Amino acid sequence: MVPQLDGLRLQLGVDGQGLLVSASQWTTDSPPWAPGRSMRLLQRYSLVQHGLDLPALLEHHGFVVDQLEGIYSPFFDALLLWPEIPQLITCHDLTPLVASNSRKAWLRYLFWQPRHCRAATRLIAISRHVADQLVAFGVEADVIEVIPNGITIQRPPVQSPVSEDLLVLARHDVNKNLPALFRGIDQLQRRWPQWRGVLRIVGRSGPQSRLVQRLHRQLPSPEQVQLIDALPENELLKHLRSSLALLSASTEEGFDYPVLEAKAEGIPTLISDIPVHREFHQDSSLFFPVDDDGRALADLVVACLQDRSLWRQLSQAGHALAQRLSVEAQVASIDEQLRQLCRTN
Repeated sequence: MVPQLDGLRLQLGVDGQGLLVSASQWTTDSPPWAPGRSMRLLQRYSLVQHGLDLPALLEHHGFVVDQLEGIYSPFFDALLLWPEIPQLITCHDLTPLVASNSRKAWLRYLFWQPRHCRAATRLIAISRHVADQLVAFGVEADVIEVIPNGITIQRPPVQSPVSEDLLVLARHDVNKNLPALFRGIDQLQRRWPQWRGVLRIVGRSGPQSRLVQRLHRQLPSPEQVQLIDALPENELLKHLRSSLALLSASTEEGFDYPVLEAKAEGIPTLISDIPVHREFHQDSSLFFPVDDDGRALADLVVACLQDRSLWRQLSQAGHALAQRLSVEAQVASIDEQLRQLCRTN
């Protein structure tokens, strides 16, 4: 979500009805489940717009559709009721098409999202990798603009490691590739038994939960791995800033925001060798294969444990990348796209 953009916000109220609110009134909190069964069903399938009387909502606020200069959606959804209004929509990834966690998501992206692509005047891809996927999806290249996600740095970076702990932020989904992490930790425990850290995997259960739990039990020292559904924000931040490194073994991502979050705190990142990781993190992360026996990841952890200069180099390079990928730069780019959209239509 990008809170700094100007304009009215369309959101769902606690009563299950649509609201138009100003930027100052808008919140990034997800709306609660609507009280009515039909709207809850639409929420579940990301079809809320089809349960709203949008013309009546505009009229209630003293507008008519002709007064709308343009529409921006931070999600991969156009307002299909108004295809004549210039629309800019953001595509975060096309993961459900290549590493789906449910048949519902796969079907939605295969048959429903093309309608949103056709309704949009222009699309934002959050990486060149996603832009390439959109072209393969059938979108014309000249309507795609690449605007990476941004981050706001709020604290001074960590200056040195304070523990041997490792952190993973990932649901138990297929594309998160948690088995590769367990292979790496298995190798680390066998080949470097003096490792005294804890690997914390923070994320909700999913399609691979049973496999994850089995791999957890099979580790030489399973007590060194914690599976955590969720943590309060302050506790998660504490674990992040006290970790030796953040790990990501994903096989498919549109951007992988946790990697950037770690870099904003000065924490090194050990990540899988996939196109989107190489696109942004070529010079500020260490890479391991997604499908080896785990030795490469184990070796990278040992390198960070033994070589403090390597740790500092990764910390500084990652923090510099987070400074460049700012929310301000993201907002300015989206603003420019909206201005062009409204001028040319």
